[in-house]
Amino acid sequence: MNDKKQLMFLAAGLVFLAGLFVMARLARRDSGGGMPVLALERVGGGEPVRLDSCPTAKCLTVIVAPWCGICRSSTGFLGAFAAYLKGRGVESRVVVSQGSASDVASYAKEFGPDTLMDPGGSVPAPGGVPNFVVTDGTGKALRRMPGVPGLYQPPYKEDILRGFAVMLGL
Repeated sequence: MNDKKQLMFLAAGLVFLAGLFVMARLARRDSGGGMPVLALERVGGGEPVRLDSCPTAKCLTVIVAPWCGICRSSTGFLGAFAAYLKGRGVESRVVVSQGSASDVASYAKEFGPDTLMDPGGSVPAPGGVPNFVVTDGTGKALRRMPGVPGLYQPPYKEDILRGFAVMLGL
């Protein structure tokens, strides 16, 4: 690799690390609130899912909206991140919120049949969407973070997925 490519690679790495640092500062520990006691319908049907419980020790809930450009640009990354977490025994859920029932259902289908729908915006997303909420098994919020650390293109490298998981305390 020539010097110019090495410098560009180093600069890109520094920008990535700076982004993670900023997002880690935004990811704050929660002071005891929790997910609302409500059950949401899955886009693929089946039993509604309660947000105030989780089948694993920690659970990630990601709240997105159909009108959110950052959410739409991050759809692939969020799917890859959910698969990464599942491989490590962490349950994750995507809640499509804050839109008309048809827009919410249409966007939810992009994530798959287990995606949850909340057209009325009942699930709080302080700081806006996308919004990441890490909870314990009882639904108690441990950490919240609005936004994403960057807009990534596939293939999603494992070090990026791992860094984001660490930042969220997963």
